[in-house]
Amino acid sequence: MMRTAERLRTFRFLALFPLSVAAGAGPALAQTKAYVAHTSQNLVTVIDTATGTVTGTILVGAAPTRVAMTRDGTRAYVTNRDSNSVSAIDTASDAVIETIPVGDSPTYLAVTPDGKRLYVMTASGVVEVVDTTLGTIAGTITVGSSGDIAITPDGTRAYVAAGLVYVLDTATNAVLKSFPAETATIPSVTNTATSVAISPDGKRAYVGAYTFNFTGGGFGAGGSIVLVDTASEAVTGAIDLGSLPGPIALTPDASRVYVGIQSTFVNTGYGSGFLPGRHIVVLDLITNDFAAIILLGNTGNTASGIVVTPDRSAVYATVPSLGVVAVASVNTNSLTGSIPVASGPGHLAVVPSAVTLVPYVVEAVDESATISSAGGNAIANVLANDRLGGLHATTAHVTVTQQSSTSGGVALDPATGAVDAAAGTSLGIHELVYRICEIAAPANCDDATVTVTVRAPFVIDAVNDSASTVPGRMALASVLTNDTLDGTVATAARVRLSVVSSTAPGIQLNLSTGSVFVLVGTPPGTQTLTYRICEIASPINCDAADVTIEVNPFPIDAVNDTGSAPRTGGTALGNVLANDTFAGAVATIARVRLSQLESTHAGIALNAANGAVTVAAGTPLGTYTLRYRICEIATPSNCDEAIVTVTVTHIAIMAGNDFARGSSKVANTALASVLTNDWLGGARATAATVRLSFVSLTPANSRIRLDVADGSVDVLGKTDSGLYTLVYEICETAMPANCARGTVKVDLSGGR
Repeated sequence: MMRTAERLRTFRFLALFPLSVAAGAGPALAQTKAYVAHTSQNLVTVIDTATGTVTGTILVGAAPTRVAMTRDGTRAYVTNRDSNSVSAIDTASDAVIETIPVGDSPTYLAVTPDGKRLYVMTASGVVEVVDTTLGTIAGTITVGSSGDIAITPDGTRAYVAAGLVYVLDTATNAVLKSFPAETATIPSVTNTATSVAISPDGKRAYVGAYTFNFTGGGFGAGGSIVLVDTASEAVTGAIDLGSLPGPIALTPDASRVYVGIQSTFVNTGYGSGFLPGRHIVVLDLITNDFAAIILLGNTGNTASGIVVTPDRSAVYATVPSLGVVAVASVNTNSLTGSIPVASGPGHLAVVPSAVTLVPYVVEAVDESATISSAGGNAIANVLANDRLGGLHATTAHVTVTQQSSTSGGVALDPATGAVDAAAGTSLGIHELVYRICEIAAPANCDDATVTVTVRAPFVIDAVNDSASTVPGRMALASVLTNDTLDGTVATAARVRLSVVSSTAPGIQLNLSTGSVFVLVGTPPGTQTLTYRICEIASPINCDAADVTIEVNPFPIDAVNDTGSAPRTGGTALGNVLANDTFAGAVATIARVRLSQLESTHAGIALNAANGAVTVAAGTPLGTYTLRYRICEIATPSNCDEAIVTVTVTHIAIMAGNDFARGSSKVANTALASVLTNDWLGGARATAATVRLSFVSLTPANSRIRLDVADGSVDVLGKTDSGLYTLVYEICETAMPANCARGTVKVDLSGGR
């Protein structure tokens, strides 16, 4: 890595992004202070950010929770949750100069840019507007639930993250609109806004949102930073965090946002739950992307407050579990120290100051490559390992320019960062020096050298291959196995694969491994794929070869079936596929297509959607056949046929045996009806559906009679006592040949 004297001077003297002070707000104080609230200690700690030391503590009300600074840095306001008040601290003397009564359990608060009003969130979801001059409540705004507050730099809008995002008009102290913290509405997924920060230019609000997912009967949780355009007052995008966000802090130039992670939902398969966060996420606001993390140590070391110092040199994060304020570098995204404070440090705020921003460290890293004199791309992008402030540098962050090259054939493309060597470049070692400069600070630069070794082209040989398989399987592990480069086996690290042509789209070449896969649906037969290998170090040094694949069809077997159904209709067979096979497994509707070829009776039909064979009502008794075909869905020409033999039967008829007891002394009815437990086709037999007839009585007795009209068994008068067996028959009225017999045991006693 090379740095010029000019760049070193830049680090010492360059003034980047000076912060302006709002008109009427007064000059920014030349202070380097941060104020930390300690809820359990009823005090605020004062830290000198220049020295990283505690300079004192300030007693405030009960359970201080949040701190807000005026833009001119003269006042710090602290909400006292348990004493329902706000303490006003004079930052020059670090003393409480006023205590302002407010509503129930105040938490979040924000100060207007002119310092004249405080917006204080109470536990009941009411935002109280405090006149700081009079120390009185000037208005109230109901949003319904408690949440974080941020005010735009022009003071016209206040944003509240309280489940929904609420936009307040500070002129009228009214809710202008509210909307969910989400880019799209998804059923069973809810986003809950919990925190908010406004960019220094006021163009964007950054809203921390919890995401709860109840899709499919399960549960998952995550989070994101939702981007809100303040001009349209609408969500324009989101940056996924994968975890639940907490406090948010922006750099003074709005190039980055730091998000404290509160917890991460973990499902191990054995159990699930929320693990406490132990890191800060760094988001790159130039690319709106996840960029890095700052670890705070062990699980449970969760940040409860975050600020970036006005000079952009450090990130301060309170860690209650450790009783410290952790300090991290914006250039390394790692901890550089910690400041011990009273127990339970919570939210903190830093005194604004119009100071010069500490430049991001620019790191251009030397690289080397080898290429043949045939020419081509030597380095895909010199920025791949370059950094800006510890983050990956891209053309969105830096400009790339070529400073020098020892050969006219080795050149840099400033648009892409690629280094190419022209065909015919002389053999040997060539050096190219390039420079990257931060776009936001063009004098903040660094140089690096790319060393390109140009050699003679290697002999490259792609050799033909052949294989056979069925669809859905790998045909060849790698086409490179018998290919060579410079006399040795060609590997994916040395050559780049590409497809030249293929006789079937289902023949797929994996360009990373060289394996050849045959997709399901590829037609059976001989297929050919032509591929090319090119030397990575010399991309125009190439050779091609063919892979011949014999694609075999899957075995498919339709097996004959039998079934039956009554003449009243019904299902003779539940699914003809039950004993059919495809590719060695049971054939299913998802893999094969069914079709009926013919049937010996129109009443016998196949349902192609589910494989059932049905019999229409009224189909005559007899045996019929139905022929069907199954064909592979992916390869419709791969088919087989089978026959279903269907027998149409009588309606099931059943005469159930009975037992009756009667008197032998007088006339009586021993059984009300023999039909009571008789059935026809799944329904109770009745005199309307069956014809009843007497068959026999043993021993014979003329005084015992079956009444065929109503089915009763009657004793006509005094007769001999004893046990009698009566046999009867029922026959289907609509088809008299369909009959069944039943027996009634009649016990005649001598009683009554």
